[in-house]
Amino acid sequence: MANLENMEKYMKLLRVNLDLIQGYILYALGSVMMIGVAPEYLGVWLAWRGISLILPSWIYQWGDDKLYSLYQRLVLFFFETCTRTEVVLYGEADEALKKRESVLYLANHQSTVDWLVADMVSIRGGSLGHLRYVMKDTLQLIPLYGHYFYTHGCIYVKRGRFNQEKMIRALEYLRDPNIPTWLVIFPEGTRYYPSTPKVIEKSEQYARDNSLQVLKHHLIPKVKGTWLVAGRLHDKFDAVYDVSVFYEGTVSQDGVRGNAPQLIEFLMGKCRRVHIHIRRIPMTEVPQQEEELKSWLHNLYLEKDVLAENFFTKDNEKRATVQKRLSGRVSHLSIWSTLSSFLFFTVLTLPFIWTKIGRQLYLQLLLYGTLGSYGWLAIRSVC
Repeated sequence: MANLENMEKYMKLLRVNLDLIQGYILYALGSVMMIGVAPEYLGVWLAWRGISLILPSWIYQWGDDKLYSLYQRLVLFFFETCTRTEVVLYGEADEALKKRESVLYLANHQSTVDWLVADMVSIRGGSLGHLRYVMKDTLQLIPLYGHYFYTHGCIYVKRGRFNQEKMIRALEYLRDPNIPTWLVIFPEGTRYYPSTPKVIEKSEQYARDNSLQVLKHHLIPKVKGTWLVAGRLHDKFDAVYDVSVFYEGTVSQDGVRGNAPQLIEFLMGKCRRVHIHIRRIPMTEVPQQEEELKSWLHNLYLEKDVLAENFFTKDNEKRATVQKRLSGRVSHLSIWSTLSSFLFFTVLTLPFIWTKIGRQLYLQLLLYGTLGSYGWLAIRSVC
C-alpha cells in the first residue's frame, strides 16, 4: 500500500514537472518567434507600403489590416492554441460577433494579457486586422513594432500629461469610412492589481471626493480619452462593446483575490480558462457631451462591478458554478486559423536564417528599422 502511495506521489510530481518544462519550452519558443520575426514583418510591410503609395489610403490600410491579422494569429497560436486556453463567452457575445461593424471596445484592465483578449474576441468576429488601441506612449519605445503600431492606426497617449490636440489629430485618420475599426480603450487607465493597494485607495478617494459611488472590483474610469474618441468617431462606430474579462484562478480557495495572470504566466499555460462577457450598446445610446458621458461611463462600471462579483466572490461554490449560472458558452478556435500563420512566418524566416544574403538583410532591417523608428519618435515628440 505504501509503495502504491509513493508511486502515485511520484507520478503526480512527474506530471507537474513535465507541465513546467512544457511551459518553459513554449515560453522560450513563443518569445523568440514573436519577437524574432519583427525584421521579416517590417520587410513585408515596407514592400506593401511602397507598392501602395500611389493608391488611396484605405487600400493601403486594407492590406495592412491583412498583414496585422496574420501576425496576431501567430500570437494567438502561442497564447491560445498551444496553451489550450478555453474561452468562455457570455452575454450578447454570439449575436454581436456575427456582425461586421466598427466598434468602440471598452474593457476592464487587470493584466498585461488584456490586449490579447481583444485578439481572442475580434478573431471570432472576423475583425482581427481592424484592431487598434489607445495605449500608453512608452510602448512607442518597442523596437520596430512601436512605430508600426502608430502607422496601423493605434493612438499613443502620455499618462499624466494628456495631450488632447495630439489625440484629435490621430483620430482624424480613423474617420475615413473605408477603414473599418475596432478601437480598444481601457478607461481605467492603469491595471487593477490587488497587490498595489495604494493605486486602489487613490481611486476610491477620488470617487469619494467627487461624490461617485466607490467601485469594488475596478478603478474609477477616466473619461477624457473615451469622450474624445466617442465624440470624434461617433458617426463612424456602430456600437460600443462593453467587454468584461475574468481570468480563472485569480481568486484563491480562501476567497482572496490576487493579481490576474500576466503575459509570462499566461504563455506558460497557468490560466486554463478566460471568461469574456460582452454587451453591445448602440452608439445612439452613448452620450457625446463630456459630463453626460462621465456619468454614463461610471454607471457602466457600476454594472461591471455587479457582474464581477460573480467571478470574485469568496463563495467557492458560486465561483465554480458561474459558467452554468450565467449561461457561458465555450468558444473553440480552429487550429488552422492560427497554425497557418505559424507556418507562414516559419517559411518566411528560413531564407533569413539559412542564406548569407538573408542574414545580412535581417540585420540591416533590424538596425536601420530600429534607428528609423527612434528617429521618427524623436521628430514626432517635438511636433
